[in-house]
Amino acid sequence: GGEPFEPENQAVLVHLLKKIRETYPQKDIWCYSGYLFDQDMQPGGSVYTEYTKEMLRQIDVLVDGEFVEAKKDLTLIFRGSSNQRLLRLKDGEFAGMWED
Repeated sequence: GGEPFEPENQAVLVHLLKKIRETYPQKDIWCYSGYLFDQDMQPGGSVYTEYTKEMLRQIDVLVDGEFVEAKKDLTLIFRGSSNQRLLRLKDGEFAGMWED
């Protein structure tokens, strides 16, 4: 549990992500965050720190956006509410929507 992109969590998690990437280079790394990639995780964003970009470089698929009970949809794959997005990342940059 917990929010990986909370600023106080990033310094520790970036090292964990790198270790996972080194140990299992063939595996995709997925991350869930209530924050938004294109707003909160960019320079000047509410959770952007010196570690954010490196964390994003280690992630293959980012599920972003807060879970919203009013938009809950049990037919969605890998997300709980329709406002959440499945973003493919490449070297920490947006590479397209993940197609389910």
